[in-house]
Amino acid sequence: MSTTVTTTIDALAPELTTSLSKTFLDILAQSLNEDISKDLDSHVLTQGKVANRAAPKKVIPVISADAMTGDAKYTRPNGEVYHARKWGEHDDVLVLRKAREEMQFILLYGAPGCGKTALVEAAFDDVISVLGTGDTELSDLIGGYVQTPEGFRWEDGPLVKAAEQGRPFFIDEIGLVDPKVLAGVYGLMDGRRELVVTANPERGVVKAKDGFYVIAATNPNAPGVRLSEALLSRFIVQAEMTTDYTLAKRLGAPQQIVTVAQNLNRRQASGECGWAPQMREMLAFRDIAKNFGTKFAIANIIAAAPEIDRPVVADVFTRVFGEECRPAKI
Repeated sequence: MSTTVTTTIDALAPELTTSLSKTFLDILAQSLNEDISKDLDSHVLTQGKVANRAAPKKVIPVISADAMTGDAKYTRPNGEVYHARKWGEHDDVLVLRKAREEMQFILLYGAPGCGKTALVEAAFDDVISVLGTGDTELSDLIGGYVQTPEGFRWEDGPLVKAAEQGRPFFIDEIGLVDPKVLAGVYGLMDGRRELVVTANPERGVVKAKDGFYVIAATNPNAPGVRLSEALLSRFIVQAEMTTDYTLAKRLGAPQQIVTVAQNLNRRQASGECGWAPQMREMLAFRDIAKNFGTKFAIANIIAAAPEIDRPVVADVFTRVFGEECRPAKI
């Protein structure tokens, strides 16, 4: 039948036969020749084409906020100066103060000596602090009975004092405290804002006054650190605090010790060692070098490193200073 149709078409319109043959051949060859493919496409009506429509772009709402900037320096309660650093577009000290106004609890984490405690003390001169350990008990926070010549009497703990006086409460190394102990703080960090002192029924319920606020810090890589989901969910603002090497140089830390710290920080990140000098160690190196000399300061900081990391630390010092460096030994 196809032969009959072809013959009929040939008799009626021979030019159509030639056109159909060419079109058929073009269809077969379109995958091999891009020009033929484009030519075929030009003969297809617009309404017959498949449009490659781009997926609609999702519009993400952006809330802008004016950058909070304050003083370049703040004096801590111990008299030391804290140099403000940038947290996003804001000054870190002002972020803490604003978060306190909004009751948005903050958790800072990072290596020891990077400035977590210094930041908190620079932001709040009325802060009440506790240092957490694996032996911290609930009574260390809430209080307990103490013996006096007249007998036993109740003594409020730092958490109760902070709540009743409307002061910030800073838990340093919170990751070392047993989560069961920290559960006693939860009532003051949620909508209840109260603490039931079960150890002393006469003390009753402690209501948090305006101004009470909780900040915490931890070294997440320290042995024994435990942070429960219930605890983390209450700290809705969290940030890693690192060492500002540019600031260290501005404060007088020698370029060589800054180079050593940066090198060891990279090795720590890659897992080659577990320790690197932070701001505290670099400034201590600066001061010790002034009093006892650079070689003494080098030997001292190598000796201060964890024993397992000393070979790597000594090697980096040797490479940077150009002579063999060893830990201090008397």
